Amino acid sequence: MKLSTVSVFKNMQNKNSKLKRLTKVQLKKLQNTILDIAKDIDFVCQKYHLNYNLGGGSALGAVRHQGFIPWDDDFDINMPRKDYDKFCEVFLKEFKDKYWLHTPEKTHNYGLAFARVRKKGTIYRAREDIENDEAGVYIDIFIIENTYNFVLLRYLHGFLSLTFGFLLSCRNFYKNKDLYLDMVKDDKELLKTFKLKINIGYIFSFLSLDTLTKLWNNVNKMCKNDNSKYVTVPTGRRHFFKEMYRRDKFCETILLEFEKKYKFPVAKDYDGYLTNMYGDYLKLPNKDEIETHVFLELKL
Repeated sequence: MKLSTVSVFKNMQNKNSKLKRLTKVQLKKLQNTILDIAKDIDFVCQKYHLNYNLGGGSALGAVRHQGFIPWDDDFDINMPRKDYDKFCEVFLKEFKDKYWLHTPEKTHNYGLAFARVRKKGTIYRAREDIENDEAGVYIDIFIIENTYNFVLLRYLHGFLSLTFGFLLSCRNFYKNKDLYLDMVKDDKELLKTFKLKINIGYIFSFLSLDTLTKLWNNVNKMCKNDNSKYVTVPTGRRHFFKEMYRRDKFCETILLEFEKKYKFPVAKDYDGYLTNMYGDYLKLPNKDEIETHVFLELKL
């Protein structure tokens, strides 16, 4: 039984689910809104000399499509912990009236160990937002963490991160159990997996969502060496060990054109990064391999 469920939500096909799918018109409007957010994040990062690079499908889009992947509805940023901490201090000083900033450190009942910048006056309610009153269109900021040069400490760091990340995932499953079970009610194998994670979440429900979120976040930032040979993105879709990179290859950036309007930074060794994430990343996926992005409510 496979307990990692990240790809499940990225490829949700259940037609009986309460979740909706974007039309082409909605997708284009959503991408334009996301670009507006990205422009403001980039402005703050340039003003305060903060480092970041595009992550996941956003990096792939910049390299393969010079913009969004045509069917993509999100935008991911990777940011070193030191820069992320500064970003959290200054972003709302610049854009308090325009955005909410959700973080694992301060946002109540958040349940995620990365940050989200969400635009006020919009709604893009995802599966995590059932009880969220600030469910605006968002950009995810994944934190690039230092990890230890000493191999045994590095493996201990990774083991702890994976453990607390799994427990938080299960706790979120328990919190959202009714929606999640409805999403997979026609798939017996997925239903078994979801029920197992919900049961584990129930066992650990004596720990609040905030407690587990902060525990995972604190574990991830254990290593304070800003010059460590390796860094990792433990909250990324491939988790601690499969998103570990050499600092000099991942944190140094170059600018690539995006949608003919902007230039955003990507890892200088984007080939190594994207190969690790997607294999033959220049090859377009088959129709049945294209990720399906679903939502509960949309207002642009």
